[in-house]
Amino acid sequence: MTWVMLMISAAFLQAAKDAFLKRAMAGMDVLVATWSYCLVTSVLLAGMLFSSGFPPVGARFWWLVTVSGVFGGLNLVLYITAVKASDLSLTLPMLALSPLFMLITSPLMIGEFPDPAGLFGIVLIVAGSYALNLRRFADGFFAPFKALLDQKGPRLMLLVSFLWSLFANVDRMGLDVSAPIPWVFSTYFATTVFLTPLVLWRAAAPFSQVRRHPREILAAGLFEAVSLAFQMYALTMTLVAYVIAVKRLSAVFGVLIGALIFKESGLAERLFGAALMVAGVFFIALLG
Repeated sequence: MTWVMLMISAAFLQAAKDAFLKRAMAGMDVLVATWSYCLVTSVLLAGMLFSSGFPPVGARFWWLVTVSGVFGGLNLVLYITAVKASDLSLTLPMLALSPLFMLITSPLMIGEFPDPAGLFGIVLIVAGSYALNLRRFADGFFAPFKALLDQKGPRLMLLVSFLWSLFANVDRMGLDVSAPIPWVFSTYFATTVFLTPLVLWRAAAPFSQVRRHPREILAAGLFEAVSLAFQMYALTMTLVAYVIAVKRLSAVFGVLIGALIFKESGLAERLFGAALMVAGVFFIALLG
């Protein structure tokens, strides 16, 4: 179960990255934050590339890199906007829904078919999303679902979760024609290149903004680079849906970090909901 340990580590690093990004958001434009941490991630991955080397690749590789770089960049902007907009403990658990979407996208895109037993995991995920807002039960049975969609952060993260169910399959396609570090470096470098003119055109004094939070951006880039390396190696060992499912443990880590560092309220209620969602994710991953 080497891939499981890699992805549990990746999940923690993702939650830590989100905490540093949320702290940086206090004085940064969303576009600048996305671009700057992608730049740091690309530089660190370039360092890893020196030890791994770059295998021969064909036209399909560069086409996949372009798709992943451009649309992945847009999705990262949505992701960081969601992190900035709402509590981490409400926003991050929405990412646990991506394995649910992958029950549809993976068979269509790469021909991977998880076992139908994963349906029980879906029930747990839906129950967890309900439990995230149980304190609003007095407003009606469907009030927690409405609260989830009324808030900008969770609503955006639902969209991000679906889009990532597509991009995770693109990662597998890229790994089939390349190798873990060359693939992830190329996609993040492409994202950085795509975002650079947007930042220079739309953001006010982007370099001054980055200088206000250098440690947070460096930490976010470091955690992202290591997490991505772990994820790419795990993708070579098992089904894409299983890898992404275990990665969603970041929801639980995010709830804890949100309460301990940002003093977000409702920990018991939200942690219970996040735990239910992750239990569903594990059911999909290990029994599906």
